[in-house]
Parts: sequence; structure tokens; C-alpha cells
Amino acid sequence: MKQRETKRRRKGRREWKIEIPNDVMEEIVMRLPVRSIMRFQAVSKHWESMIKTRDFRARHMAHQRSKDPKLMFVSYGQYHIRFEQRDMETTSLEESLCLKIEEIKGAIAISECCDGLVCFYGLTDAVRVINMATETSLVPPLPLAKFQQLYKDHPDPDLEVEMEDVTDEDDDLHTVPVPFILFTRFGFGKDRVTGRYKIVWLYNIYPATLNKKKKTRCEVFDFEEWRWRFVTTRPLDHHQILSSQRPSFANGSLYWLTGDERGYPSTQTKLIVFDIYTEMFQVTSTPPFITPDASGDKIGLCNLDGRLCISELKGDCKQEFWWRVEECNKWERIFSVDLNSTSCWFGGITSQPLTPLAISKDNNKVVLSLTYQGNLVDFDLDPDSTVYHLYYSGYYGLAVPYFPSLSLVHATF
Repeated sequence: MKQRETKRRRKGRREWKIEIPNDVMEEIVMRLPVRSIMRFQAVSKHWESMIKTRDFRARHMAHQRSKDPKLMFVSYGQYHIRFEQRDMETTSLEESLCLKIEEIKGAIAISECCDGLVCFYGLTDAVRVINMATETSLVPPLPLAKFQQLYKDHPDPDLEVEMEDVTDEDDDLHTVPVPFILFTRFGFGKDRVTGRYKIVWLYNIYPATLNKKKKTRCEVFDFEEWRWRFVTTRPLDHHQILSSQRPSFANGSLYWLTGDERGYPSTQTKLIVFDIYTEMFQVTSTPPFITPDASGDKIGLCNLDGRLCISELKGDCKQEFWWRVEECNKWERIFSVDLNSTSCWFGGITSQPLTPLAISKDNNKVVLSLTYQGNLVDFDLDPDSTVYHLYYSGYYGLAVPYFPSLSLVHATF
């Protein structure tokens, strides 16, 4: 009798089921690593359809952004490009991805990271998009932009004598001499209304005498349309962009600084803003805390913790950082850095502005970088602190803050 009761009880325990509400299950799955979430799609059709929704991806990204970002270090050789994911607190290596690539002639350019996606490309080589969290190139190489085709077909501007038809939104079909276009980096961002990802390639036209008013062209690649198209740059008449910069994306817009007629730094610097949703440009003055005649190469522009951050390196080697608080439509000072205190890690350089990569919410510190320097320095954001530390030292081409994401995982093109 006792044996039967024991068997019954055991059988009862084996048949016991716990029902977890769907909304609770979604919250649990949303907190899992990206690769685990991708494997969970095989559990059931319901889970697969849930994970593929835009709403789930957006909530997953919001959860990732509530934590400190990872840091992505990018390096490359002649036939490969390597991505490393490192923990922000310890800088320990967590993931790495090495992709074989065809030979890229010239330098490789790397975009800012947007929702865990990063682009790499060459002057005449197709743009490729990578999601580090899935260890894959998610979409085929993009078609060449008109900018790239021009340079590929006419690499030597001194030999340009041909004529070329050009069409854009604010011009009828017309014939102009083939221009020399100085290589600039494109902007990569997301339409905050529709959620569509777009690449925006704004570049200067040389020589300026080709058209006294029209000094720039802009091509946009919409991943939903899978094609490049020109957009009007009429609001930018008489303005050219600072050629050495990488545009910054924040709150649905891309930002550039203006340069002189050759794209070099100017003391008449303006701020160019492109709304990714409306695809309209506007030119504005730099914020009031920037010295009116500050040279463009002394002004820093970046995305910091999802906000537009602007800084100016003053003559006393002090650099003051501000960011835009969209909720109350104002600028807020966040910290100041003395480059005399950081120069020992940056080759003695005090003449170039530093770029803040990321802010650690857990440790209340900011990580600072300097172009073409392998070291990173961290700075305690306590108002009473003036302590700097060497944060990381090593070989890499670029370091960017990064949040593992499901972006474009389910895209089909």
C-alpha cells in the first residue's frame, strides 16, 4: 500500500505543471543574451513570432541601455577585420569576431554604432553592416553610392575632363564637369518615427567654382528601400562640411560641423543638422558656450550616452563638455578636463580635443579617447575629483560604445 502511494505521489509530481503568463515570460526572455534569445525561437511558433516583433526588439534595446554599454574595439589588416567586445568595468575580453574580407584599397572607415550595428567600408568598397552580438554580417554588401562610383571611375581629379549627368531633388538633369570629391565619413542612424535605419553621406564638391552656391551633395541609403538616392542640400548653400570629422547621431538627427571652402577648419563654424525622418537639413549657430570664433578643429562633437555632446578645447588646455537635454530643450554642463593631466597617456598632445566614449553609471566615470592614440583614459565624474587613470592600452583602429542587440536579425533583403 505504501509503495502504491509513493508511486502515485511521484507520478503526481512528474505531471505537475506551472503556467507562466505570456507577459512575464516576455520579460524573462527579454533579459537574456542575444544569442540565447535567437535559440529560444525554436521553442515554439509563438516565441518565434514574439521575438521577431519590432516592439520586442525595442524593449530589449531599452533594457540594454539601462545598463553600462560594452566597448567594441575594431582593428583590421589587409584581408580581415576584427571586432572585440570588452566589459566596460574591467576591459576584459568577452567576445571576438574576425571576418575575412577581400582586399580593401586604402583605409577602412568605421561608422558609429547604432542599436548594436556598425558599418565598415572603403572609398571604393561596398558598405557592410555587422551585428557583433550575432557574429554575422546581417545583410549583403550595399550597392556603391554615387560618391564611390565617381571615385572608382575617376580616381585622379587632375585628369578629369569628362562630363557627367547628375540628378538630385532640387536640380533638373544637367551636365557638369566631373568633380573631385574629398573622402568624408558618412552618418549612420535611425528614424525615431518609423524605426528605419539610414546611412547619410554628405560630402563636399571640388572645385567650388563648379557651382558657386551648391558646395555639397548628399546621398541617403534607406535599408527598407535598399537603394541610394540624392536628397536636397539647398539649406546648405554657401556651406561645406569639415572634412576630417565623423558625423554624430543623437535623438533622430545627424550633426556635422562646417569647414572652409576646402573643408579645412574655420573660425566661422556652424552646426549642420539633418533630421533622419523628414530628410531635411538646417544650419544653426554653435551653442552659446562655444567661443564665437572658435576653430572647428577645437570643437568636439559626439554621441555620449544617447545625447549630443559638444565641447571646446580652450587656449589654457581645458576642455569643457556639455550635452543636449531634449526633455527640457536645454544644454547642460557635465564635466571639464585638463589636457595637461592627460597628455602623458596621449603622446604629450594638448592641442587636440578629447572624445568621451562612454559614461559608466555603475562607477560614475567617463572614458576618454584621442584620435590615432592607442590609450584610453578614465576620469572620475565626482565634482571634487581631478584623478585620471590609464583605462586601456593596446592596438586598435577604433573604439565605440556598444549595446548587444537584435537589430536587423530578422531582416530580409
